[in-house]
Amino acid sequence: MQVPAAARLRHPSLLAASASFVQLLPLHILKEKVADINDLTTAGTGVMGDLRVYVLDGLAVSVGGMRGGFGLSDSKPGEMDAINDRFVDGDPISPDNYLRLDGGFLSITAYLGNKLTPGSRFNPYMRTSFLYFDWALHEDGRGSDVVTYQDQAIEGQDFGFGAGLGTEYRLNSRANLDLQLLWGYVLTGDEIKWEGLQSPFNDSYYWTNTHFWNLSLGLVIGI
Repeated sequence: MQVPAAARLRHPSLLAASASFVQLLPLHILKEKVADINDLTTAGTGVMGDLRVYVLDGLAVSVGGMRGGFGLSDSKPGEMDAINDRFVDGDPISPDNYLRLDGGFLSITAYLGNKLTPGSRFNPYMRTSFLYFDWALHEDGRGSDVVTYQDQAIEGQDFGFGAGLGTEYRLNSRANLDLQLLWGYVLTGDEIKWEGLQSPFNDSYYWTNTHFWNLSLGLVIGI
C-alpha cells in the first residue's frame, strides 16, 4: 500500500515485515560474592521477526516474536559449585544447561532521519518494547528436560521491557537493512521463590530477573 512520496520520504509503504538474526549478550549486574544462576549465562543467538505499521513517516508500531536463548558457563571460580552445594533438592546446574527465551513484543519506534540525517540512506531511530516471554532452564539444550528444584520446573511466562537505538539503511524505496541494539529486562525472577533457594551471601534468590543486550541485523520489506 503506497501513499504520496511527498508525505512519506522514508517509508512509502504503510505496512512492512522484517526478519532478523539476533545476538543475545547477557548483562551480569550482581554484586561481588553473590552466586546466582543468571550470573553464569553466556552469549546466545536467535531469530526475530515482526509486522509493522508506519503510523507516520517517522513513527511505527510493530508486533513480532523472538526465538533465542543463552548457554551457561562455569568460568567464574566457585559460583556454580556454590549453587550446587545448596541445590540439593533438584537437578545440578551445569555448563550443558540452556536458558530458552521465546516470546513476543510490541514495539514503538521513532525515526529521526528526517531531522538528523536528511538526504542520507541512514535513518536512526529510538525504540521502546513491551515484552512477554515463555522461558525455561533446560538440562541439555533446547528441547531437553527442564531443570527442576523441589519437584518444580524452573520455567515460566513473564513480562519485560526493552529500550534501545538503531538505524535503517535504505537499499531501495521498499527495502531497508535494520541494525538494532536493545536493552532487555524480563521478570523471570518472579517465578522462583522457593524455600532454601536463597544465596548464603545475602537474602537474594539463586534465580533472578534476566537482563541482556539484543543486537540484531535484519531486512525490512515494505508491503
